[in-house]
Amino acid sequence: MTASAPVRALALVCLAALPLSACVSGPANPSASRASELASLVSRSVACRAGTPSRSTLDGFIAAEKARGATPEQLASARSTYVTVSEGETVNQMVRPKPCGAEERAEVREKMTRIRAGDFSGL
Repeated sequence: MTASAPVRALALVCLAALPLSACVSGPANPSASRASELASLVSRSVACRAGTPSRSTLDGFIAAEKARGATPEQLASARSTYVTVSEGETVNQMVRPKPCGAEERAEVREKMTRIRAGDFSGL
């Protein structure tokens, strides 16, 4: 039973090395694809210290997707995708930190300003 812990850890490290947005999103659900982009952006903003999301970021995103006409199934998938990518990005940043340059920090800060204002159109 204890031998499975290292195997799981290795699998998690290998999985974290993949671009996470490619793993969980697809063209069949544009809401999930945008949720994946949002989660990656939020993760980079925290890692780059370029602005933190508000508590209501995910709720605002889900409301915007609902206004776009997403079905309840698409909304549930988007919420799940956001959580999955966020958790994966957090693990990935801990395992293999990626530094942030000034240019990326400025770009991420600009995007996060729009996100905090409730504008999800850039996703």
